[in-house]
Amino acid sequence: MYENTAKRKLQSGQPSVGIWHSLCSPLVAEYLGHTGWDWIVVDTEHSPVGFETTVECFRAILTTPAAPMARVAGNDPVLIKRLLDAGAMGLVIPMVNSRKEAERAVAACRFPPDGQRSLGGGRSFVYGKDYFEWANQEILLVVQIEHIDAVTAAREILAVPGVDACFVGPNDLAGSLGIEPTLYPSHPDHIAAIAEVLAAARELGKPAGIHCPDAESVVERIRQGFRFIACANDATMMRNGVARSLEIIHAAESGMSA
Repeated sequence: MYENTAKRKLQSGQPSVGIWHSLCSPLVAEYLGHTGWDWIVVDTEHSPVGFETTVECFRAILTTPAAPMARVAGNDPVLIKRLLDAGAMGLVIPMVNSRKEAERAVAACRFPPDGQRSLGGGRSFVYGKDYFEWANQEILLVVQIEHIDAVTAAREILAVPGVDACFVGPNDLAGSLGIEPTLYPSHPDHIAAIAEVLAAARELGKPAGIHCPDAESVVERIRQGFRFIACANDATMMRNGVARSLEIIHAAESGMSA
């Protein structure tokens, strides 16, 4: 049996921190997995990654201690089924705004009698012959609360059996409030909406998550009580690292030529 250590951490009340993979590279996914993240989410919603490359990313991540996960392009049973059959041990479902939509996601992720996932299996053989016996309990299902409608319905969404955690998308949430998208919330309505999701999650005993732009923000969100936390994404980290290096080099060059 594959033990989903990321899900275990959440169940025990510990924070589980990972990163979004958006560079569409199995090699990068492998590197990320060996750096110590609890999970790697292959972003099939907002990156140009293709399905075959996504499978290769899962294979690469499985050589590391990190859990292979994906963000689905939409709350679609067909997309969900394919990613699970491809080897995802966790899924993030975007824009879940109601109890009905949460129930739809659960049904697509769980085998009968807990859901309606087809028993095809796909790459499940890599996890062992007993995959069908434990998949429902080990696959981590995270629903995104990223619209003000979802904030209003947060308790109903989180009360759905099979929803393991929720995840705030600050940019889309800000957009639904008519506020400029940002991962650094400062508007009172934006801050209040995020706090409401955290309060609902605590009340229902489900881990709340959020996307953070940097490590400092991750630490602050953990202090607030968030548990399933994404630290930026690989593309942003690469751009920021390169930009900072060039800034230092160019500053030194200017000093030498003065």
